[in-house]
Amino acid sequence: MNERRTEQIANRIQMLVSEILQREVSDPRLNALVINRVDLTKDGSFAKIYISSYIESTESDDVKRVLKKATGFIRKNLAGKLDLRIVPTLKFLWDDSVKEGEGVLSTLRKLKVEEYQ
Repeated sequence: MNERRTEQIANRIQMLVSEILQREVSDPRLNALVINRVDLTKDGSFAKIYISSYIESTESDDVKRVLKKATGFIRKNLAGKLDLRIVPTLKFLWDDSVKEGEGVLSTLRKLKVEEYQ
């Protein structure tokens, strides 16, 4: 599969998994998750899905366990929505880049305020 096609499929997976988490998963802890990006292997057989949440308590081990259990359900729903011969195996990974970015912005705001005082 060429790079452009892989990227298109990864973007489609990101959109669909986000939709599945918001609308089809019954556990409200998973509704608060945000899909940051999807890395798909060149052959399309494996997808790493990077997630985060704006809610602090969502990063608990309990939510990770529930998400791991829901992976099969999510993959099955994804199979019905993707027009692919092989649906990739999904692996969810926590992505702290959003929190790190917020921390950097907060520090910059403090510096800016201190500069004008």
